[in-house]
Amino acid sequence: MTDPTSGLSDPVAAQLLRWAWQEGVISDDEGERRLVRMRLPVLAGGALPHAGAADVVLTAQWAAFICWVDDEIDRRDLGSQPVELEKFTAPLREVLTTGRESATPGRHAKVLAQLLQHTDPERSGRWRERFAAHYSDFLDATEEEVALRRAGTRLSMTRYVRLRRRTITVFPLLAVLERIGHIEPVEEPALEAELSELRSAAADIAGWANDLASQEDDRATGQDNLLTVLARRHHCSAAAARTRATDMIQQRHTGLTAAAASLRVTPGLPQGQLDALGRHVDLVERLTAANLHWLAVTGRFTADPINSQSVPLHPSTPWS
Repeated sequence: MTDPTSGLSDPVAAQLLRWAWQEGVISDDEGERRLVRMRLPVLAGGALPHAGAADVVLTAQWAAFICWVDDEIDRRDLGSQPVELEKFTAPLREVLTTGRESATPGRHAKVLAQLLQHTDPERSGRWRERFAAHYSDFLDATEEEVALRRAGTRLSMTRYVRLRRRTITVFPLLAVLERIGHIEPVEEPALEAELSELRSAAADIAGWANDLASQEDDRATGQDNLLTVLARRHHCSAAAARTRATDMIQQRHTGLTAAAASLRVTPGLPQGQLDALGRHVDLVERLTAANLHWLAVTGRFTADPINSQSVPLHPSTPWS
């Protein structure tokens, strides 16, 4: 299937579609059309621009899985009934804990186990633990968000930003990209606070840009996002909240760029560690740019993305 805006060869998208049908990620023509509109090879190829086709396909499969889980929660309205969401996430948590499917696995757990095996066939304990911690935290945050929505609790700006940072799945995706891209994580206690801030900035930018793109969908379902929180906090219109959100994204991007530049010249590190740090910082910046570009060219999965309202891109985005 041709994807003229992807910038990638057709076989990458075709392999993704074949895998999605085989694994039950899609089960009908509408599911296929939606997956095509997602243009996930754009995101995968942007995050790993020098990777081979197999690694781009695997990264796109991870992105498809992440979106699939999120869609399942939203479309089945799992948060409307107590414990329904917890029943859905339990098999996923078992895979994260044991690396294997449970005796009665769900489709999503089966795909997660398969992706873990393909990404980490030697079952690296350290990487698996790191990924499991990040993805478990996403599941925790999703359940927290649903509980708050069910209780009718409206979050303050500070609480919303912290929760959104955990529900956007940038942290587990970064772990996946590290593994596929053969980029060793930087384990330097003295730099942990700065690295955490860099990753948090990447997550905030992705989450807030996604909220700009999904404004109408979220409004239709009565779900809070950055714009509704801003409008409530500042007693302003939706248009004014959109302007504020755009400014916040730009400011966060400026901060990320400054933090990345500072980390690349960290004094006192042996050259090997400094090089490893630079590779990790590059990855965070590439994923951020790829996320923004992906949201812009897809119009968040609209049928006519080129003519839809674009998410504002930072001028340093390499595809702009």
